[in-house]
Amino acid sequence: MLSLRPALWLTPLSFFIASHALSQGYYVDEQSALRLGDAFSAGAAAIDDASTAYYNPAAMLKVGNQWGFNASVIHVRSDFDGMASTGDGSTAILGKPARANNVDVLPTFYYVQQLNDNIAFGAFVNAPYATGTNFGKQSVGRYHVTQSEITGINTGLSMALKANDKINLGASLIIQYFDANSDVAINTSAICYGAEANGDLGPFSCNDLGIASTSLGSNKHDGLFVMRGKNTAIGFSAGALIDITKQSRLGMSYRSRIVQDLRGKASVTFPSSAAIFTGLADLPNTTATGDVQMVIPESANISYVHDFSNWGIQTDIGWTRWSRFQELAIQSSNTTITALTEIPTDYQWDDSYRLALGGYYTLSPQITLRAGFAIDQTPIPDSKTKLDFPFDDYHALSMGMSYALNSSLTLDVGYQHTLQQKRALDQNELTSSGSRLNGNVTTTVHSLALGVRRAF
Repeated sequence: MLSLRPALWLTPLSFFIASHALSQGYYVDEQSALRLGDAFSAGAAAIDDASTAYYNPAAMLKVGNQWGFNASVIHVRSDFDGMASTGDGSTAILGKPARANNVDVLPTFYYVQQLNDNIAFGAFVNAPYATGTNFGKQSVGRYHVTQSEITGINTGLSMALKANDKINLGASLIIQYFDANSDVAINTSAICYGAEANGDLGPFSCNDLGIASTSLGSNKHDGLFVMRGKNTAIGFSAGALIDITKQSRLGMSYRSRIVQDLRGKASVTFPSSAAIFTGLADLPNTTATGDVQMVIPESANISYVHDFSNWGIQTDIGWTRWSRFQELAIQSSNTTITALTEIPTDYQWDDSYRLALGGYYTLSPQITLRAGFAIDQTPIPDSKTKLDFPFDDYHALSMGMSYALNSSLTLDVGYQHTLQQKRALDQNELTSSGSRLNGNVTTTVHSLALGVRRAF
């Protein structure tokens, strides 16, 4: 067996969080039908539904006794238009267009009970990190990402206390279950020809080993890297609600970071057509344990609402510390997994801000109309744009309606359209994944949510 160390090693890390989670990084805010209808512009100052148990527990004292169910449907389409190349960058990657067309359904449950005028308790179960994507194993972007899925479920207990006649305080304990899995293709032909160019094959050529030069760019000898990881971790949130006047209030909320040490299985498989080369390279088919750490970053919001006689205006400013997301590195005691994940995937994200404006109008005792607009700054620098995270600043338009069936039962509907994004992409990983994508990624997003809430 040759002591072989090819020049091209795969870095199959980006798959671990590859998801259509919009400009908020990998966070999905569609957790309430009522709030979706006004672009979440009331933020930490909203007092209309039991989702305050999650968004700002201090506001629960304004909600009374209530439970609510919601289901959000998010449709995301991303299309890559440009050149995909391998080898030294002059060979085209053959395959289907890199196109993802995904629909995710996110259910939520919220519960608030006021014990007395000074204390309220709440609970929630939602999925702010439950998304997925699928570009397919045949696409020209397969060496960057093929398919992935994240399931991040929050279960929380909340409490609110009245500090005085003007100020309510609240806090939540969050138990977060996180499950991530994905696949990425291994560019075996590029690894072989990179090794040959470096003189690492000794007296052999790739052609001698059954990998013809004509296979570069095709999927004939593609391997597959698969990893599944999960973990449960704990975080918290805290908030305050201040009544400035009888008609206006200010809300503030903070959600802590949660460190997820994901542990699971990683597997590497190569086709029999590449067996001679992978045998010499000491890259056997294998399954082993692996670990990767992901940090769910902290965030904060400050919100203002002013109520008039039958209408109101509201605004929210949010901040998320996405600068915690710098790189992903897989750790494993298996030599094959270690070799294939030797170079961490570099992200270098920045902190981001979000601004939302909106309002509501009470058309009748049964019907309340809502609308809003939001601008969300992308945390992704231009130089770090990737196929799995191509999102630019997004501009979202929302509308919604609440219909009271009776004095205790209300239906909510919300719809949000994100204006089309088009972002330049030059993801040059010829020396790592053996692939380069150069062009533009166009993304469109539609979100629809339905909810029912009942006062008791």
